[in-house]
Amino acid sequence: MIVGIVLTAILMLFLIAYPKRLKPVVVGLAIVWACTVSWVVFDWWRSGERLNAIIATASFDPTCTDANAPIRLSFHNTNGVSVRRLTYTLEGFEAAFRASASFNPYQVSEHRLEPNETYAACRPFRLRNNENVDPRKLEWRVTIDSAEFD
Repeated sequence: MIVGIVLTAILMLFLIAYPKRLKPVVVGLAIVWACTVSWVVFDWWRSGERLNAIIATASFDPTCTDANAPIRLSFHNTNGVSVRRLTYTLEGFEAAFRASASFNPYQVSEHRLEPNETYAACRPFRLRNNENVDPRKLEWRVTIDSAEFD
């Protein structure tokens, strides 16, 4: 947005100072704007592909040592670049219902994942609206919201 404001200000200054030479300036600014938009779209598309290449799983694991953190999450980085930080949402669904009984949004994993590396950890969960369900019977899902890449 700042780039657009600066380019518009430059256009206005050239319009006032050199009204007869405005056409090359407008063409030049249009090329700069088109390149900026192309880069933003390309970066958005590339980051979406990289995000989809991280495989995340969650399940109840009785072997977790902490009784307050019985859900094992694992992340597998199938990208060619390292992942510095992940933001994810952990949900637990009852088999017959579409609404989640457990919902933990915007959880953060600061563990660095190298290319083709897998990281697993036990995590706690929070039940929604005073639900009284057994976490062993829930279907656990983890959704990656965002990631920072190197």
